[in-house]
Amino acid sequence: MHRLNVTVEFKNGNERDIEIAVSDLVLFTWSGRTTDVIQREVEELSKIGIGGPRNIPEIYVLQPYLVTTSNYIRKISDLHSGEVEYVLLIKNEDEVYVTVGSDHTDREAERCSLLAGKHMYPKIVARRAWVLREVEDHWDELVLRSWILENDEKVLYQEGTMKFLLPPDKLIDMVREVVPDMKNVVVFSGTIPTIKGQIKPTGYFEIELYDPVLNRSIGHYYWIE
Repeated sequence: MHRLNVTVEFKNGNERDIEIAVSDLVLFTWSGRTTDVIQREVEELSKIGIGGPRNIPEIYVLQPYLVTTSNYIRKISDLHSGEVEYVLLIKNEDEVYVTVGSDHTDREAERCSLLAGKHMYPKIVARRAWVLREVEDHWDELVLRSWILENDEKVLYQEGTMKFLLPPDKLIDMVREVVPDMKNVVVFSGTIPTIKGQIKPTGYFEIELYDPVLNRSIGHYYWIE
């Protein structure tokens, strides 16, 4: 069984280490909250030859061993990219955490099969998390960001609030339909549009989940070797 270890940060300043014995890894795509957000994602992918959705949203169940907190992954093809997402860590129905992650994907393979492209790379998550119920009352104010390297300089690649994406309760309801036992499930939310409307391969990817209300953030980075 694949095990994921993270540190939970509580809003009172306390911390606790937990382990998720990952039984299911679930990914959402085309999970924008509005048609405008979905259309922007369709346009980004169409520029590199990837077709639009058959369902909105689409749900993929991947091999659990693909999820990792590593800072290094290996490049498979030249056309690949990361994308910042919020990630739900579901120990059980009453114990749900949120962190930040990247659904790193092989775009060359996605031209033939989205599922194949998503199986080509690990799914990155940060090593720290928050209790979901501690941020639910200001969920839409949380901010997702990512950065890439361009000419050896770090530049902002994605930025947007949770208003762009379906909220956790919606995702959890849909996960119940494909996962019989809601224990030790890792759920990737789907991503937000890029700032420039263009998907770019990069050798470095950095992600952040920022809470402006409680003034705290979770960050992670990884290199694509």
